[in-house]
Amino acid sequence: METNQTISLKEWIITIILITLPIVNIIMLIIWATDKQERRNTFAKAYLIVMGCVFAFIFVIYAVIFFFAITFGLMLGQ
Repeated sequence: METNQTISLKEWIITIILITLPIVNIIMLIIWATDKQERRNTFAKAYLIVMGCVFAFIFVIYAVIFFFAITFGLMLGQ
């Protein structure tokens, strides 16, 4: 029988501290997301999805800026 316990305030504070640390956040989120019995499972999956979307968006923005910088630089050289 599965009990649906809530996460205490202390556990949320530890969670927030862990996800603010570089490298540690990705490792912990992957561990939490893959552990079926972890209570933070859904939170970790959602956080990883959002991080992936933000990373992809930033990558596209940088690619567009780089493309325009290269194009503008070539036009100035003519």
